[in-house]
Amino acid sequence: MKKIALALTALAALTGTASAADLAARPYAKAPAAVAPVYNWTGLWISGGFGYGMAEYQHSEYNFFAPFNQFSTGQDAAAKGWLGKVGIGYDYQFMGNFVLGAFADADWSNISGQYSVNTTNGFLGGALGSSNITGQFKNDWSWSAGARIGYVALPGLLTYFNAGYTEGHFKGTGFLNTAIPPFIGVTGLALGDQTRSGWFVGGGTEYAVTQFLPGLFWKNEVRFSEFDNKTNTIGCVVATGCLLGSAMTQRSHIYEQKATTELVYRFNWGGPVVAKY
Repeated sequence: MKKIALALTALAALTGTASAADLAARPYAKAPAAVAPVYNWTGLWISGGFGYGMAEYQHSEYNFFAPFNQFSTGQDAAAKGWLGKVGIGYDYQFMGNFVLGAFADADWSNISGQYSVNTTNGFLGGALGSSNITGQFKNDWSWSAGARIGYVALPGLLTYFNAGYTEGHFKGTGFLNTAIPPFIGVTGLALGDQTRSGWFVGGGTEYAVTQFLPGLFWKNEVRFSEFDNKTNTIGCVVATGCLLGSAMTQRSHIYEQKATTELVYRFNWGGPVVAKY
């Protein structure tokens, strides 16, 4: 019995020594380094927001109150106002951090201001003096379609430039006489509604706020637009005739700047894509 007990004690000691040796021989496995999330900007998006716009309405008139008045000058309209905006587009990410996209958007606005037409009377060398009539400029809606190129400067931050075609609608106006008493008031002269085409350039940023909702972005943009020259007739709209004349021709040009802030939702965003191990 003593021999058996000694043999078992020796076997247990050898087994424990071997187990300790095995544990000491295992190599240390270092945990993998964290991988930064990779965002995918490819996909469809929609947007909505608001902004502020300013416009300059440059104009000149001629053949006013013919044959007594042959030319006129006036004060350009410096218009301004708020706007609401919606948009839709598609982006494609390529070559790492570059993004190319196409989009269309529309806004409804109250960008308005007053402008005047100051006429010099040509009859008898200007003996009859001059007159001054005023009208209102108002841009009530516009739409645009274009393309943009951008660069992902930081994870979740896109900077971009855009350009394209735009079309705007400008409300008609009736003119008031402000300089010939006792006839101060409505003249009966009016300029009809206009729809003008033009081009735009702009730029902005988009930032992912995915900690609140995956796919949600905050976009800020500034855009400059120029609308084509146009020639229109300011005519008499009163059946009995207008006191200050029958018609004149107006040539005009419009520049506009808008700054907007919007929320953008990307349908395929789904949060960052992280490498698997």
